Amino acid sequence: MTKMKKILAVGLASVLAVSFAACSNGADDNASNGSTDAAAAKTGYAVVSSISEVEATTLTIDSVCAAVLVDADGKIIDCKIDEAQTKPDLATNNGDVTDLRTKDEKLEDYNMKGASPIGKEWYEQIDAFEAFAKNKTADEIAAAVGEDGYPTDADLSAGCTINVSSISTAVVNAVNNAQNLGASTNDTLKMAITTEKYYESNETNLQYDSNYAVVTVDSEGKITSCLIDASQAKCSIADGAFTVAEGTFATKKELKEDYNMKAASPIGKEWYEQAAAFEKFAVGKTADELAAAVGEDGYPTDADLSAGCTIIVNAIVDNVVKAVNK
Repeated sequence: MTKMKKILAVGLASVLAVSFAACSNGADDNASNGSTDAAAAKTGYAVVSSISEVEATTLTIDSVCAAVLVDADGKIIDCKIDEAQTKPDLATNNGDVTDLRTKDEKLEDYNMKGASPIGKEWYEQIDAFEAFAKNKTADEIAAAVGEDGYPTDADLSAGCTINVSSISTAVVNAVNNAQNLGASTNDTLKMAITTEKYYESNETNLQYDSNYAVVTVDSEGKITSCLIDASQAKCSIADGAFTVAEGTFATKKELKEDYNMKAASPIGKEWYEQAAAFEKFAVGKTADELAAAVGEDGYPTDADLSAGCTIIVNAIVDNVVKAVNK
């Protein structure tokens, strides 16, 4: 080997040694500070809806939505819970709702602190439930609630004393529904609910629609997984009287073929099928990119989106954007 080649060989060996040392030091740092490597995580949600307290002028529509991020062992990494409680004013015969915010959005305005034995508002007690749910399995969540719907676990009841029957059911179902949709354990889980009132059929039918959006977002603000759904509470008006079916009711996704829009669809797809196309399109997008894919008329303008989704999506997009920006 010539002198020049020896110098090059020694130099290269030195560079490799320094590089190896740097990598070793980095590995030690990760070992001491915790690895930043992210594993795959499952995203899930569930909605529990019911209509109750139907009297001459009183109607309550409740929809609890729970979203979860779940690890490979079935344990909850993060949990989000909210509830749309819609109370139409039937006395005026137009079903007006003065406040369509969710319970979490109302914060102190929900005004239950005075009746709480622990002096906590609804959103504060839900914060406690969400914190309790972390690192729990579906079975452990179910076991923390009694048959009467109230918490039985001491840690949970220390911060949450409300009836959580629908809430725990929604969380358990969300875990059991969770799927690998592109999220990782490093992503941030977010959720939004938006409720609106509509008239149908020349104002002879009232409809209260709630849109649900569950997303996971990475450090760059891009959606890594997306789930959407909607529920419709319908009331008919005849001779000045409201008629509505009490009890639980399903979301559009749960209705599947029974939602019955396939025949009217230009691409022959049901709502849940078009929702799946929207969810797939949303992955990898930012909130701004998603908003840009919809025209002023509410229909998709992006060719990739409109290939599988031709319904009006402005309310859906607005709610997904709302979730991402939380």
